[in-house]
Amino acid sequence: MSRPTRPNPVAGFGEPVSDSQSVFRALLDAFAHPGQPRAVRGPQTTPAALGPVLSAVALTLFDQDVSVWMHRGLADDPDTAEYLAFHTGALAVATCALADFVVATPESMPDLDDLASGSDESPHRSATVVLDVRDSVDHELHVAATGPGIDGTVLRSISWMSEDFLAQWVQNTKLFPRGVDVVAADKSTVVVFPRTTRLRAVRTRRMGN
Repeated sequence: MSRPTRPNPVAGFGEPVSDSQSVFRALLDAFAHPGQPRAVRGPQTTPAALGPVLSAVALTLFDQDVSVWMHRGLADDPDTAEYLAFHTGALAVATCALADFVVATPESMPDLDDLASGSDESPHRSATVVLDVRDSVDHELHVAATGPGIDGTVLRSISWMSEDFLAQWVQNTKLFPRGVDVVAADKSTVVVFPRTTRLRAVRTRRMGN
């Protein structure tokens, strides 16, 4: 008896070269302007667990030369695993400290000091966190952001950011030139916080209070 086979993963970018270039430019612009959202247009069809923007970031940044750690909801989803393996060739790893990219939600994200932070000689060997914040509304932290790429001080209200994350981030920035970068992806945009961005709380409140 023949074994049933799964269909091929859904298609990636409609126009792989131009689409990935467009997303890459958006990411570069987001890195150059920390804390400022930049629109990203993802593939029309994606695994539900990823969604368009997270898929676009993965298709643009992941390749066969990088390792990726994913939170359990993604790692255990066969459609996501096959999609990323087929379209990127990235190596899935079970230990977050070994990953070039860490894909997580705010709730499942490992502590930043558990991730690769590079070295003074090779700071580029640090991890980048790709954070799925599509459904993150439990917190709303009001922060002031300063640093390279920011004209003066930018005030932001960030629905996914907790006080615990902020405390970890303060320590992360002290590691420069080492340290972790964060790319937060929602339903239509990305927001980047490079390790050079300094954040401090202005005030906090619980959503709905």
